[in-house]
Amino acid sequence: MTGIVMTQAGMKAPVLAFLPDDDVFPFDALGLLFGKARWLAQQDRHVGIEIVDSDERRWAVTGLCPGEAPKKRWWQLGAPAEPVDDIELQPLDSQRFDVTRRRVEAQASALFNEGDEALAQIRSSSTMAELSAACFQITMRAQGRRILAGDPAVRVRTADEVARRALTLFAMVRLSHDVDRSDIMNWLASHGLTQAVSPDEAELLAARRLTEEQRAEAGWTIEGLVALLWALGFIEMPRSDAFADISAIIEIVPPSGDISVDAFLAAARLRPLPEIAAMSEDYHEALCRARIGYAENPSGADAGLADVAHRRAGALQWIMNPERLLWP
Repeated sequence: MTGIVMTQAGMKAPVLAFLPDDDVFPFDALGLLFGKARWLAQQDRHVGIEIVDSDERRWAVTGLCPGEAPKKRWWQLGAPAEPVDDIELQPLDSQRFDVTRRRVEAQASALFNEGDEALAQIRSSSTMAELSAACFQITMRAQGRRILAGDPAVRVRTADEVARRALTLFAMVRLSHDVDRSDIMNWLASHGLTQAVSPDEAELLAARRLTEEQRAEAGWTIEGLVALLWALGFIEMPRSDAFADISAIIEIVPPSGDISVDAFLAAARLRPLPEIAAMSEDYHEALCRARIGYAENPSGADAGLADVAHRRAGALQWIMNPERLLWP
């Protein structure tokens, strides 16, 4: 069979990508798949990736090739964009959905205990969209499960990365409390923290006046912040059924705390990884309970508790997934 490039393969999303080490990644959009494949290519880890799409077609990644440069529109100024490498594929025999599901189940069974909702969702999937959604559990939780199983090869984010992310989150919390955004931006820039700001946070900082929705979003970042501060050993984790208390944070995090940024970064030490992985699993379970409670009583407190659990679990999973997750 002859090869083809990814941009001309006509893949139908969602798709699943099986890495040579049997790890599996779901992609709801082909643009995300392109980005992941090119990122892996930078590390020479792209060859051998197997891709299965929603039409049960299958390909193997064989290499890179020069792609076409984006067409320059008449209204665009400046030099034309550089061509982006395309992904070379080798078509393989098609693979029935039930075979794909069994492959995913086999990978998940090595990570999750029998009875875990991740396995239940995979087994009950009847479409690629459902299987892709179920695979997201693997993407989010697999590294933590490997840590708990004693795998010493799991790579996590450094204490310095986590501490810098914590400082930017505290900047968002301060923004929600009406601290002048220019002061916040100048503070971030003066301490080399602008690169740690996420795209969503950059939008909040760019707003001349926060809407109530934006203010609430900035305020909610405190829940991810407490998870990072706990992982760094600065605080104890609040109860899963309690909201974060800002009074404990302002005393230990600069610029409000009596500590410099340099001293804060120097003091940052990650807790033992099994502790972080176990706490992440605890918050995943708390999130499941809160979602069930919210479904039974939408007017109750479980909506807020689900948000608490989601943000704390997401922050902990971010620590353990430097190659999988951007800031949630």
